[in-house]
Amino acid sequence: MEQIVLQLKNSRKRRLLMDLLAELDFVKVTSVIRDGRKVAFANELVEALLEAKADERGEKKLQSARCFLKQG
Repeated sequence: MEQIVLQLKNSRKRRLLMDLLAELDFVKVTSVIRDGRKVAFANELVEALLEAKADERGEKKLQSARCFLKQG
């Protein structure tokens, strides 16, 4: 299963998008985030996960937790 996060530029189109997604039998809408703080947190979380996956593939070198904790 894959997840895709979307940001709507025009919130008035939300109903149209939700109706379209409801017609697709291979899509399941699990949550809708409207709170600006939650949206920012979700974006940062997705970015962190993408960085972790890049580290796992060897495309990016992340700092170890031990080094991070020593600096803090």
